[in-house]
Amino acid sequence: MHGHRRPDFLYQQLQPVARQVLEVVLESEFEDSTHAFTLFVASFRFADGTDITSWLPPGHSEALMRGRMLEVLAHWIRGKAHQLDTMIPVAQAGLNPVSERLQACTTQLEQACFQSSPGEVLAEFLFACVVELLGREAACLGSALAGMMVQQADSNEIVHMAKSPSTLLALMVRKLEEMQAKVGKVIMELYHDMGFMSYDDSKNLLMMFFQYYTMEIHTETLEVHETNEEPHFVESLFRVNLVDSFGCLMKLLCHLESIIGQANGEQQTVGRCNETVLAVDFEGVKLCRNGPLCLVQMTCSDDPTLVYVLDVHILGRRAFTLTAPQGTCMKGLLEEQSIRKIWFDPRNDVDALYHQFGIIPRGIFDLQLAEVADRRKRGLNVYFVQGLQNCLAQYADLQSDQKVFAERIKQLGKSLYEPTNGGHYEVFQVRPLNPVILVYAAHDSRYLLVLYEHFLQSLNEGWMPRVLQAGDLRGRWWSSQDYVTPSPDAPDF
Repeated sequence: MHGHRRPDFLYQQLQPVARQVLEVVLESEFEDSTHAFTLFVASFRFADGTDITSWLPPGHSEALMRGRMLEVLAHWIRGKAHQLDTMIPVAQAGLNPVSERLQACTTQLEQACFQSSPGEVLAEFLFACVVELLGREAACLGSALAGMMVQQADSNEIVHMAKSPSTLLALMVRKLEEMQAKVGKVIMELYHDMGFMSYDDSKNLLMMFFQYYTMEIHTETLEVHETNEEPHFVESLFRVNLVDSFGCLMKLLCHLESIIGQANGEQQTVGRCNETVLAVDFEGVKLCRNGPLCLVQMTCSDDPTLVYVLDVHILGRRAFTLTAPQGTCMKGLLEEQSIRKIWFDPRNDVDALYHQFGIIPRGIFDLQLAEVADRRKRGLNVYFVQGLQNCLAQYADLQSDQKVFAERIKQLGKSLYEPTNGGHYEVFQVRPLNPVILVYAAHDSRYLLVLYEHFLQSLNEGWMPRVLQAGDLRGRWWSSQDYVTPSPDAPDF
């Protein structure tokens, strides 16, 4: 057994079950994959510290043992997806064998397209890419992935992507993420049906396998989804896309690239300013130049019900520098003056962005200052700024249940991260991300676009330039030599 610290009889016992699991889930049988997966199962430890030997019959039912095997399979797929994912920024730099290998595969693909049916050739190409990059042990994944991609994607699009290795790798990563989420859903139902675990407990255990979530504010339930095309996800009024892989980030950047390009095109042809507006918010450990930035929450004006949560703690600096085919990256978007960023008090955020990532945000519209302007416009004396929660509580267009939920999620979040409430700031660095922290973070950017529209209507032309100018000043909060704690005093402007 190649030096693995496991007795042969355990391997013999696990191998047929491992083979069957791969056959059923991935509809493919490759000895290299079966061998690798069996070894992985034998050495895997579950969240509770047990290993597969604790779950074998006769101590437990055959069905439960298979459920636990499926759980290990989801982790195995996730590990392979992560391996591919780490190649995306490297392939983009073009400094490694990944680009060369994909280039060689692409050349074969272009030649073969003249000889036989494109679908078959494409499937073989994608299979060859996976085996080339992840080794023979990933053959079953290569086969399943090729099948998925040939069915779901346009073949010309894939051939086009092959010329840009990082985008092709990104698509493969997303499909593997979809695969692990499908397995995750099966496990949740299995555990629930056999009474092994409640639906909520299994959901918390398996959250790491999902990128798409919906929140139902009346029942306070967070649902997980395999893809962003599920009807329940599409119809929800509070949707979250957790971006914790470069594959997922590449998709977001390509989307932003296309809608910004569209808006610019319309402006030139119709002369109408249909600007793209981004609402942004940030979370971290006592966030400032000295407190690590962990999450970026963003809502885009093309779809205000969808909140993207970028996991900077996982992705690191490359969360801001990974680039879409036309050159779009998060750093560029934040620094571009012509793209308006809706922020609620950017001071600590910009301090962290500059000192930790070298980013100087521009084009800031500060809602906290807009609210000050709104009160002054009504002839009130304003000495202090308000927090986001107070602004939402006073906002007439928000339903009472939305306000109740906003207050509730704020309190739940604080109970996890504020030491005075029994929490700890480092909760933002714990992975998998606590579901409450995910919803708390997403909720903070959820209504920023709504408030922006409100202040656009209520503030007249005299006030708008003042708010923008004062927002620019706050946007340079990073420039002081020593960190300055933001004051609650309302500035004069």
